[in-house]
Amino acid sequence: MSINWVTYKEGSLKEPFLLENECIFARYEGIALSVMCNPPSSKSWASTQGCMYLTNQRIIYITGEENNTFSDFQVPICNFRDTKLNQPFFGANYYSGVATPVKNGGIPSEAEVKLQFNEGGIFHFVECWNRLIQRYQEVDNASRVQHLDLLPPYHRPSSSQDQPPHYDEAINQV
Repeated sequence: MSINWVTYKEGSLKEPFLLENECIFARYEGIALSVMCNPPSSKSWASTQGCMYLTNQRIIYITGEENNTFSDFQVPICNFRDTKLNQPFFGANYYSGVATPVKNGGIPSEAEVKLQFNEGGIFHFVECWNRLIQRYQEVDNASRVQHLDLLPPYHRPSSSQDQPPHYDEAINQV
């Protein structure tokens, strides 16, 4: 079963097909994933071993377990919020957040997502994630800027009356 529909490259069951204008920033092995839906739904999924891709548009998780209840999971960057780096006293570091469901995706309600980095790499992930979120915010802020006044049109001087003072003197000195 696929949660949020991951499509694979032709001939590959472990390499995701990238969307238009999508590129992979990083790939991480040894990741455990748990997805727990908030009430009213009580659905949950878990995998103890898998591979995660961080792209400029989404997080993709592909399980490495043969007999699992799901095979893959993806969440668009804009649908993953309230993220947090967690460093427990015992156990591996993990990154958590809330995934908002996408239409026809398989998650019935908002879900708590936990990505546990069993083989390291979480600090590289957090650095990449923060840069990506910063870029999203910059683009969002730039799109909100409104220019209220249009710039005046430029007209090339056509006569000596339109030229700045001392224009003829400056030309003759050159």
